[in-house]
Amino acid sequence: MMTDQNSALAQAFQSAIGEKSARQQQIMIIELLYQRYPVMKQFKPLMIGVHKELEKALPQFGANHVHRAIAAHCRKVRYLKSVARGGKRFDLNGKPVGDVTVEEKTAAAKFVQNIEDRKKPQTATVAEEVAVDPMITSEVIAEPAVTDAESKAE
Repeated sequence: MMTDQNSALAQAFQSAIGEKSARQQQIMIIELLYQRYPVMKQFKPLMIGVHKELEKALPQFGANHVHRAIAAHCRKVRYLKSVARGGKRFDLNGKPVGDVTVEEKTAAAKFVQNIEDRKKPQTATVAEEVAVDPMITSEVIAEPAVTDAESKAE
């Protein structure tokens, strides 16, 4: 009888989850992971294949949703910086299960750099353009500014 209640509860939970958008489900899974697994909330490098453990630990969510949630976690700058520092990888219980390789450190550092580069302003200021292009300087100096009053007078 206890199993019937558990399976009914699981079905009700899956039904409620199914009504949410994929993004809402992903957020829900990530919040659950951060509550259940401190190693994830601490953004420590996770062991390779952690998604397989998570699929078993979270049968109420589809494997695709679990993969998306873990991928979103692993794309966060804080996680990438942790991998870029190197060191140990951890399982869901926080036990070391391997090391971050040099290649993984390098790749994570490149991702972080790309993210930081995209956050920088993309447009150059007029002063920067003038300093770079002497033609702009001569054009700006050669053409005097025309005020609204002067343009109406013409």
